[in-house]
Amino acid sequence: MCTVSWIQNSDRYHLLCNRDEKRTRKRAMPPQFKESLGTRYLAPTDGDSGGSWIAANQYGLSLCLLNGDQLPAPPDAMSHRRSRGLLLLDLIPLASLADLRGQIVNSDLSCYAPFTLLALELGLPALVGEWNGRQNTLYELASPVSMLTSSSFDTVSVRNYRQERFNATAPSLTELSRFHRSHSAGPSAYSICMHRADAETVSLSQVCMTAHQVEFVYTPAAPCRSAHAATSCHRLIR
Repeated sequence: MCTVSWIQNSDRYHLLCNRDEKRTRKRAMPPQFKESLGTRYLAPTDGDSGGSWIAANQYGLSLCLLNGDQLPAPPDAMSHRRSRGLLLLDLIPLASLADLRGQIVNSDLSCYAPFTLLALELGLPALVGEWNGRQNTLYELASPVSMLTSSSFDTVSVRNYRQERFNATAPSLTELSRFHRSHSAGPSAYSICMHRADAETVSLSQVCMTAHQVEFVYTPAAPCRSAHAATSCHRLIR
């Protein structure tokens, strides 16, 4: 469960992600410098699976993973499931959206629960991959300012509500930041900064990608409480 938005300019892009999780999940590790197959990248680490939901690498590629819409699974599906966060770490060494597209098209995704994968690269439209458990779809989003969201609670209504709030948001980094901290009518399962009895927004990640560096700012708490959280900032020179 997440809400992710982004704004792309001629020389940079900004990616913002609220991570919504069950209160029973382990606390995530903040972003760290890592390397895989010779590629340097920044990513936080999920406390349960060791995977990640967001990462940015030295080539200017950023990936963000959201839960997908769940279709009825075959009876034995859960017996061979692999964490979707590990798939993101498999893909982050890639150098471009073109490489990512080829990798996704040729991958067997049957071991993963449904997901939506957002990928950004400087100067190119966003690429979105959707796996529904049976079919894999790839498409581009040409708009330089956009949003994706997911929720396991009242999925359609939550998505529509958040989309309406996003449509009313001015296309600027300042307003997107406010959007991710917002409660509108009050903290709830529908608000962008989400709060439920069993789950809530547990972190806000902000990636700024330019031709020269990656900046990853991470707040390990609900954005509405960010003033009281130990925000960290990492920079990766490209």
